[in-house]
Amino acid sequence: MNHTLIKFKDFLLVTALVLVTSFKVTDPILLVDEAMPFKPNSYYIANVVDERVNKGAVAQVIVKSAENKLIAQFIDVQGGIEQTVTRFIERNLFKNKSLRPVTITIKQFNVIETSMPKGNIEGRIKLHLSFGLEKDYGIEQLIDYDGGLSYTRNGNNYASVVEPCIRKALKSGLVYFNDWVKNNTEANHKLAKGIKFSFTNYTEPTEGDTIYYSSSRPITWADFQSSYKYVKTASASVMPGFGYEIYQEVVSGIINVNVQLKVYLPKSACWADSYGRDAYALNHEQRHFDIAKIIAEQYKQKILTNNLTPDNYEAFILMQYLDSYRDMDKMQKAYDKETSHSRNSTAQQEWNERIDNELKKYSVIP
Repeated sequence: MNHTLIKFKDFLLVTALVLVTSFKVTDPILLVDEAMPFKPNSYYIANVVDERVNKGAVAQVIVKSAENKLIAQFIDVQGGIEQTVTRFIERNLFKNKSLRPVTITIKQFNVIETSMPKGNIEGRIKLHLSFGLEKDYGIEQLIDYDGGLSYTRNGNNYASVVEPCIRKALKSGLVYFNDWVKNNTEANHKLAKGIKFSFTNYTEPTEGDTIYYSSSRPITWADFQSSYKYVKTASASVMPGFGYEIYQEVVSGIINVNVQLKVYLPKSACWADSYGRDAYALNHEQRHFDIAKIIAEQYKQKILTNNLTPDNYEAFILMQYLDSYRDMDKMQKAYDKETSHSRNSTAQQEWNERIDNELKKYSVIP
């Protein structure tokens, strides 16, 4: 058994040596200039990056040896694939640096030839390109292109066939991306060039447990349906809040964003003692609901006044919402502290006026 194993290893070593002598590198391929049949009008190719797993020679071609035998040779493009593609684009594709920069990432680009019967050579080119917009935060991937082509040639003069085929494969990838941009510029979120906001207030056709804020729908004692006393030191309590939903559509390259504000008060979170249910006490609780509305209006204004872009508006809307919710909690606590939960009538009147002024400022009340 040991003798057989040693012979097997020797066989592998000899075979490997034979393969190495059959594969050698020859002169690199230089892509011939060929003007592209289109002119980008919204982007330019800013960078080309080689991210192939195997960054060796691009092509493995079949040639005749000095002994007139077909052998495989590795051939690269001049300067490597990254430099070759960059050079070809620089020389043959219109570039306007005032447009949006695009990076091409090469994931795969290889040529493999095999011998066929009757002395013919079959070649296959495989190409995988990834196109992305350059942003402040990195590359935003747009679309991938998987392509390639096949060809058959005789055993002579590989260069006259391989170079045009490589060029054709690259050209097809560039044409594909340009067509995709043209077809998606008006409606694709990633290609949007601007943003427009609108706001609506959520309403329900039939009121259930939740009251959604309306100046024409003040709270009543009938809304206090909780049996749980949330604040032990108060004779009544409410738990208003606000949220939002986003609806968006890209029209003519502009993202139309509708932010639907929801200022709400669950009846199941409203509690009151059976005594002391007068207009003064009810007004104090209504003002808690009003404060939630004021904070929601402030949130709206911060969105409108921050010159948001398609790249940052979603993150801003979320982060500002969290900040605004903290502002609401802070204002609610200050209101109860300064009015001593409505027991300080002077402070209560001052807060009434302050809240009314804010509601008028945002046109919630006339």
